[in-house]
Amino acid sequence: MKFEAKHLFILLLLLSVVIQCAFGNFPFAFFAFPLDALIALLWIAGMVYAYKENRSSRFVQMWLSPQCTYWTLGWLIAGSLVIGLFPQLSAAEAAERSGLLARLGCYHFTTSWIFVVGLFALLTHLGMITLRRGFRPGRNRWRFILNHAGLWLALFAGVVGSAEEQTLRIPVFRDRPNNEAVSEEGAKIYLPKELQLNNFTVEHYANGTPRHFFAEISIDGKPARLEVNHPYAANWAEDYYLTSYDVQSEQPRYCVVQIVREPLKYVMWLGVVMMLCGGCLLFLAGPNRQNKELCETSR
Repeated sequence: MKFEAKHLFILLLLLSVVIQCAFGNFPFAFFAFPLDALIALLWIAGMVYAYKENRSSRFVQMWLSPQCTYWTLGWLIAGSLVIGLFPQLSAAEAAERSGLLARLGCYHFTTSWIFVVGLFALLTHLGMITLRRGFRPGRNRWRFILNHAGLWLALFAGVVGSAEEQTLRIPVFRDRPNNEAVSEEGAKIYLPKELQLNNFTVEHYANGTPRHFFAEISIDGKPARLEVNHPYAANWAEDYYLTSYDVQSEQPRYCVVQIVREPLKYVMWLGVVMMLCGGCLLFLAGPNRQNKELCETSR
């Protein structure tokens, strides 16, 4: 019996289920930045080598086949249905669940081996067809490359980045500096920098309810201004949000700052921008001339 794409994906699905039941969810913490970026570069280099040197092999042709498209998209749609049908909990809450569905990672599905292997298959297929079009001449190949390579970056950074995303909350006091934050799971985390409240201003409506408020804080002596929905970018991967404050005092003694760490957010934005550029080229260049001629010939 000839080994086909369906056999490959059935094997990958069964293997991911076995690993999920045996070892639990995928260890994203081990593959944190910058290791994930290095793996992505090696992955892309491997696809380029496989296509350039072994494009005629049965294995490479399977990743380029239409059947691979059906299987990878079907896997992604099924995974999206699981995420929509089952409540997605934090890692700590999901670990407390029992039963077959919990063993399969349905309550924290984006970090399950089943979802990760399916995403790996989709990105491999997407990368291979992008390379195939990139190595072929043609006036419209750049719009194809921008759309598909942008989608590759957005999917990779969106899923891997969300798994690495960390959200912390820290009370920032007026009378003393503080570096003790709390994670979403309730764990204490000591920041390498101290935060202190310098000034807090609240603007009210005529009836006395708060209309707008902002805080001026210091981060290791460096001044920063925080407003609601206007985060302060401490660096390229870390943003500070003002979430609440001491409403019991006329002059708030503290405010609460939320720290969001997203190492790959700009990579995801780059992917989105690439897709927008590809869409603009698609609009400006019009339909593919070869396809247009085929349509006219078939009349």
